[in-house]
Amino acid sequence: MVSETGAVRPRSVLVADDRLYMKITQDPDSVELLEDLDAMVIPFSSKAEGNELQVASIRQVLLATGQLVSGALLIKNPYETESYEFAEQAIETFAAAKYHHFANVARLLGARQVRFVQARVERVSANWAGSLKARVSPGGGEAEASKEVIKNLEDRLEGQMKFPGSDPAPEEALEHLRRRNLSNDQQLKALVEMRTGTNLISDYRMTLSGTRESDANLQSALKIANSGAVKAVEIGASFSKAAKSISSVEITTEIKF
Repeated sequence: MVSETGAVRPRSVLVADDRLYMKITQDPDSVELLEDLDAMVIPFSSKAEGNELQVASIRQVLLATGQLVSGALLIKNPYETESYEFAEQAIETFAAAKYHHFANVARLLGARQVRFVQARVERVSANWAGSLKARVSPGGGEAEASKEVIKNLEDRLEGQMKFPGSDPAPEEALEHLRRRNLSNDQQLKALVEMRTGTNLISDYRMTLSGTRESDANLQSALKIANSGAVKAVEIGASFSKAAKSISSVEITTEIKF
């Protein structure tokens, strides 16, 4: 992603303390990160060893949002591509953001009620899937990380939204999808189509992916977290466990128009 100023916005950023940054410059397994514009490592305060303009630009972005924190691993928000989230809460934050953008589209289409039904976390290992209400089977650190994501999602998504209802505004809904980088979501586009023209849909139950748009950004952050010198000091360890064990988050909702 290129910002309005022309600077590249990486998918993920590690703000390395100056001592760790020096180690990365000397580690054959990690030094290539210093040239990576997609998964960037920037020093907290010392001079950058490469990509000086890009490092200065991203430092300014993080400084303005209070996120220029030594040791922070940050992931670009796929729906607001000039902003970042701390990796530890990124999976549930992005899933919750997708749900609320969906709800806003429903509102623009004249919804009277949007109700959260359940979220499912699909695990990579052991062909397992659990709803928010389900007990998570023990399985080491990755299972615990998944359980934490489930709990955080439950806190953010449970409940319903009510609106007075209105005539559908499909063009406004499509514009919202465009602004939030959701124009390629076929389910949301189909919802807009079903609220356009005649014989409009009045009740709809749908399951949407809460991780599709963020997957590439999460994988970029995993690349940093699992590199030699960074992995050794366990930066992003909890995020790494969750991201490696969760293949997707699916959110089921009901809409009444």
